[in-house]
This record gives sequence, structure tokens and C-alpha cells, in this order.
Amino acid sequence: MSVKDLTQGNVIRQIWSLAWPTMLSMFFYTLYSIVDTFWVSKLSTEAIAAVSISQVTLFIMVALSMGLAVGSSVVMGMSIGAKDKPEAERVLGQSFVLATIFGVFFTILSLVFREPFLMASGAIGNIFPPALEYFTVSAAGSLLFFYLINIMFAFNSEGDTFTLTKLFAFSTAINVVLDPLLIFGYYGFPELGIQGAAYATLVSQIGFIVLGLYVLSRPGRSVRFSFRKISIQWVSVKKILKIGIPASLTQVLNPLGMAILISIVSTSFLEAGATAFSLVFRLEIFAYLPAMGFGMAAMAMVGQNMGAGNMNRVKEVFRLTSILGFISATILGVLLIVFGRAVIGVFTQDAEVMSYAMWYLYIVAGTYGFLATGMVVSNVFQAMGKSWPGFWLLFVKTFVIAVPLSVVATSVYGMGIWSVWSVVAVSNVVMAVAGVIWLWRGALRK
Repeated sequence: MSVKDLTQGNVIRQIWSLAWPTMLSMFFYTLYSIVDTFWVSKLSTEAIAAVSISQVTLFIMVALSMGLAVGSSVVMGMSIGAKDKPEAERVLGQSFVLATIFGVFFTILSLVFREPFLMASGAIGNIFPPALEYFTVSAAGSLLFFYLINIMFAFNSEGDTFTLTKLFAFSTAINVVLDPLLIFGYYGFPELGIQGAAYATLVSQIGFIVLGLYVLSRPGRSVRFSFRKISIQWVSVKKILKIGIPASLTQVLNPLGMAILISIVSTSFLEAGATAFSLVFRLEIFAYLPAMGFGMAAMAMVGQNMGAGNMNRVKEVFRLTSILGFISATILGVLLIVFGRAVIGVFTQDAEVMSYAMWYLYIVAGTYGFLATGMVVSNVFQAMGKSWPGFWLLFVKTFVIAVPLSVVATSVYGMGIWSVWSVVAVSNVVMAVAGVIWLWRGALRK
């Protein structure tokens, strides 16, 4: 397959051709956690929170892998835009070397310190034992996720998001089939309980990686992966790290902030509050679909057009992706408000958990459009080779607004859980407004 030339042609048509397969890919990826939550909910209420809380620390792994992949993707996209195929292929091979180094480091770190990591993430009482089981298996195979994210961004740089969708569909199908088999031991499979959900995810990731590498290395591709082109070039690595380190730190802020907020909620509102937060976080992933879709489309298009020196097209891409992301995420937020009770009821019938979760949707879901816009802004900055603005926007959202005000509301004034949800909603709005002003009137104008 030839690489899509994103430096010319109808902008809206190209945005949509990149965005909808990415949204579908993220939907399939979201099913990983939704399916895991559905089946482990049959074990116990604590198991629901255990999966979510253990994944908070694993999201740091996601952050590290995303940062490296973003850096490699931007450099690769600029090489594609500049019509430098050999450099694009070299950067692709190099990205797997970096993924291996950082993946092994995270695996060792997370296994050695798994207990304090989980306790810091809010694994309290009866939640801790199942969280430890799930986390141990997932962390041991975390290198697989580094490769998976690397492959995902490689396809995005080439504008081949449709193949990416098929890979995620294939991987998700494996996970859907294996989850009940490994959790409950059906049809002769071992009964592994909550660990079965983790093993099912790892096997599905292996399927994604094997098939993805096969497609990337096929002779018909314009930019091919080859083991012979795996090398390290320090000048290129510095460019990648210059973009990737702040991008990784940006991604780390989200799970870190989430862990602190879950800890605040679980301290004041116990297991019911932690479980409700875990459930709505699962549902909230759907609000990220437009953000990821239009954000990834913006990253691919801005990267190639930066390489081609086409700044007017960069501005048009940002304007359209931010508008489309806002509208579509707002619609999803409204749908979650309308149908949220029925969806949450699939996972729990606990009245207190249901009440806490629904208050979250009533207050926060209406701001999902702002959340999507903020993420598009961060992706555009990254595609321009500027990752620090996205970091500072998320830092203000999380550690200047959300966390301190939540502590004040619950610990100082003794306010209800609605106060935490309100602070989260305000932080979404502030991040989006500040980000648009910074990018449109700052970086793009210059």
C-alpha cells in the first residue's frame, strides 16, 4: 500500500478518512476493558474496582509507550512529508529499539514495586488482593503494549488507519472469546479468576503485534518495516526524545491525577465511591473516541504538512479537527447522560454506586466536547514538534484545578461527591479554552 499524501487534497475528506477508522480502532480497544469489566463483575464488586485501580498504574506504561511512539511518529511523518522514504523506514525500525529498552525498564520497575504502586492508586481493603493478581500478570507482559502502541502510530503516520482498525478488531475478538474461558475455566481451560482477564488481554496483544508486523513488512508498502533496518542514530533519537519525553510526561499526568482523585474519593466515600469512579471512567473512554480520532488525524496531517512546509494547511487542519471533535464528543456525552443508568446497571445494581455514577454523568458528561478539544490541541502541538504546551495544559487541569479543589471540597468543607465531579467538569473547560487560545494566537500565528 502507498502512503497517503496528506499535503494536498480536500481537507475535510482526508480528516474524516483518517478519523473514523481511528475512532473505530479505539472503540475496539475500549472493548478490551469493557469486556474485562463485564466478566470480572461476575466475580465480585471488588473485582470491578480491582481491574480499574490496577490499570491506573499500567496507564503510566501507556504514557511512556505513547510518548516514545508519538516522537517516532512525528519524525517519521515529517520524513514522509519531505519525501524521504529511507529515513522514514530507518525511524520506523529505530522505534522498536526504543520501545524494547523502555518496555523492559517499566516491566522490572512495575513488578518490583507493584504493592506500593497499587496502594498509592487506591487499592484498599478487599480490593487489594484481586488488584495485585491482575496487576502482576499485566505488568509482566507490559513490553507487548509498547510494541502495540508503536505499531499503531506507525500506521497512523502513513495515513493507513483502516488497516489499523482491522488489527484492533482481530485483537479484540481474541480477547472477547478468551475472557470467559480463562476467567471461569469453560471447555477445559484453567479457571484463573481475575488473572484470566489479564492473560486474555496479553494473548490478544500478541495477535495484534504478529499480524501488524507482517503487514508493515509486506513488499507492497511504501514505508516498510525490516529487521535489517533496525538501528540507532543519536541525532534522530534526540529529536524523538525532545518530542517524546514531554509527551510521555503529559500522558503520565492523566493516570497519576486519576490515581490521586480515586484515592480522594475512596477516602471520603469508601468502596462505593471508588467503584463508581472506576465505572464512569470506563464509560468516559467512549468520550475519548472523537478526541482520539480527530486528534490522531490532526497529528498525521500536521506532521506531513510540517515536513512539506505547508503552514496554511496546518491551520485549517487544526480548525476543522477541533470543531468536529467538540461536536461529536458533546453528542456522546449527551447519549451517556440519557442511557448511562441502563449501561451502569449492566455492571452493578448497588444503589449507592449507581447514584454516585449518575451524578458524575449529569455533571461531567456535558463537558466532553471541551475534553476532546483539549486533546486535539495537545496532538497538534506534538505534531509541530512542541510537546511541552500539552504537558502544561494537562498539569493545570489536574494539579492546579482538579486535585487541590477536590481536597478542599471534601476534606475542608465536607461537601458531597458532586463537588469532586464539578471540579473535574470545570477543569475540562479551562484546559480546552486555554489550549485553543495558546495554539491559535501563539504557535500557529508565529
